[in-house]
Amino acid sequence: MSKAAKFIVIINDNISRMEDKAILFYSNLFGELGEKYVSENLSSASFKKIQNDFLIEILAIGEDKNPLSFLKVDSRRLSNQNLGANKAIRVSDLVYFGSEDLTLLLNRAEEVAVQRKHDLIWIEAFEIDYTLIETLQFNHYQKFDFEQETANNIYPNRIYFRKQVNQTNS
Repeated sequence: MSKAAKFIVIINDNISRMEDKAILFYSNLFGELGEKYVSENLSSASFKKIQNDFLIEILAIGEDKNPLSFLKVDSRRLSNQNLGANKAIRVSDLVYFGSEDLTLLLNRAEEVAVQRKHDLIWIEAFEIDYTLIETLQFNHYQKFDFEQETANNIYPNRIYFRKQVNQTNS
């Protein structure tokens, strides 16, 4: 059976699994700071907050209702303003366990951007996430400067990538 990336509904059954996967991923990436990052950004409580926010969605690869790799897709105007685009979409908080899953998630996020008529997709990457950075560069994402207020600078620096999404006239 081939893997596919699709949107999932955030329910109590998958929230704790997602938090566990996030702790594993970010602990591998940040070491002892991984759990702290997850508690601030990808905890069960933070997933519950976005359950009813239709502008932030979870795109995931998994088995049944058990997400194994996932990312957030954010189409809120506030998050996507000042980017020089008419309609931008942001991808953040990626959790993946292999380049195949990462590529599937990113390709699906781009498809969604095109379907929803966005003209720009942008992604936050930590400078130590070499797999993500290499994958983005391979897929023609361009690095750009973006100033975002960060309350906590204990984590590695973020690098921002963007890609114009080609719209077809039909």
